[in-house]
Amino acid sequence: MMAHFNRILVAGLALGLTGFSATQAQSIGERANRAELVGGGFNLGLFVDGERDGFMRYGWYTDEEGVHLWDRSMIVSRSDYESFSALLDPADLTPRRVDLRYHSGTRYYLVDAVFEDGQVSGSRNLHGPAEPTQSQPIDHPVREGAVVRGAVFMLVPVLDLEPGDSISFDWWIPMRDSFETVTLTAFEPESVETPAGLFDAVRIELRGTTPGNDLFVAVDSGRLVRLDVVGQPVQYLALPDQDGAG
Repeated sequence: MMAHFNRILVAGLALGLTGFSATQAQSIGERANRAELVGGGFNLGLFVDGERDGFMRYGWYTDEEGVHLWDRSMIVSRSDYESFSALLDPADLTPRRVDLRYHSGTRYYLVDAVFEDGQVSGSRNLHGPAEPTQSQPIDHPVREGAVVRGAVFMLVPVLDLEPGDSISFDWWIPMRDSFETVTLTAFEPESVETPAGLFDAVRIELRGTTPGNDLFVAVDSGRLVRLDVVGQPVQYLALPDQDGAG
């Protein structure tokens, strides 16, 4: 069940182009547009073969604690629902705390993790009716500078990637408790049609895990307005502001 949701939601790694090179020492935190970190978000509808089948509501805001992320996503036909939240260090955008609840059928998964002094600790738990809880501890060193996987949907708008830019970084995957190296690569803007209207949007390839994603960021607003799952008939498309998430 979880593998299906991971296949639909996120992606991985591409080769660098000219422009901002992944080999340069500039970190994710240094690259981020500080004004955009104050707050933002989007409401995307999930479409499979052109038919509406769910939603993804995602946002972030910054306060005295740090940068807060949140995500509420659902695949209606499968009754799969994800609730994700994280607190990030405002300087380098590495995680301080991650909480994930994923419902699939009659079972649900809980991931709770705290990042401190170069270590991540917590647990991954699978719960279901009339069955014992399955629990696995999380306790190991963290890759220096690694972000949490769910942060990528904030990073794409706040990194202000221009066509030709490419940047690589490590992320931590809560459901698998593992690290990967991924790359964002920006291409020339193209016209993107969504239920919310027509946008000129920079296409950003995200590669490094399976499957890849192509993400489209509107030139005028900096909003994520479309997300394509590479190799699958699955798209997330911007919705009119008045459209509900269901």
